[in-house]
Amino acid sequence: MTPSPRTILILGGTPEAYALAQRLVLEQRDQKRIITSRAGVTRARSTIAGEERLGGFGGLEGFRNYLLREKIDFVVDGTHPFAERMTETAFSVCRDLGIGHCLLQRPEWEATEDDNWISCKHLQDAAQKLAALEQPQTVLLTTGQKELPLFCQNPKHSVLARMIEAPDFSEESKPGNLSVLLSRGPFDEHSELSLLQSAGITLIVTKNAGGEGTTGKLKAARTLGLPVLMIDRPALPPASRVFRTAESVEIG
Repeated sequence: MTPSPRTILILGGTPEAYALAQRLVLEQRDQKRIITSRAGVTRARSTIAGEERLGGFGGLEGFRNYLLREKIDFVVDGTHPFAERMTETAFSVCRDLGIGHCLLQRPEWEATEDDNWISCKHLQDAAQKLAALEQPQTVLLTTGQKELPLFCQNPKHSVLARMIEAPDFSEESKPGNLSVLLSRGPFDEHSELSLLQSAGITLIVTKNAGGEGTTGKLKAARTLGLPVLMIDRPALPPASRVFRTAESVEIG
């Protein structure tokens, strides 16, 4: 009897996760079932090799039920480095069910001696440090839409938030010191320099997401000598196997 195909679930949301799906589909052909799950927050999405699943799982219990129902044999967590809740859920559920698990997470950015980074433990820490600055700042914020209100607490700071899609609040409820720039990267150093200079940016707030395609703003900040409030990544679950590239991931 031919054995059933091994079923691999990739928790997507990053270019590395999609590259892994492409690699596994090409390598395994019809021998394995490759499913990539992504939240589906953005409407414009790239095509993924293999099967695709959109939407959340419904918390820890929903994720557990999905793994059992689909007979998942192995999970690769390729979510964004700041998708802390999903990462913790995947680790704990896979551990409890005895399902193979690993993380695919690109390396962090590292400051050079020419950078002026201010390390922040988390979003709230960065927001508090920004609010406490006495000198009015014009801020480029690239942390995502969920955190917008946090960074608009001090009205003397002007905040330009760059994101892919418009935030889900009305114009009437938008903070008076907030402007929104809708744009999709990657952005090179030249275009970032142009934006920072034309908008009069004096400070950048960003998450340490890592990745070569998103370093344009950091290089531009370095050139202009601008400070960066750099938000540290959340800690990974203990005893996690972590791979840094799609090519290096080992299934099993």
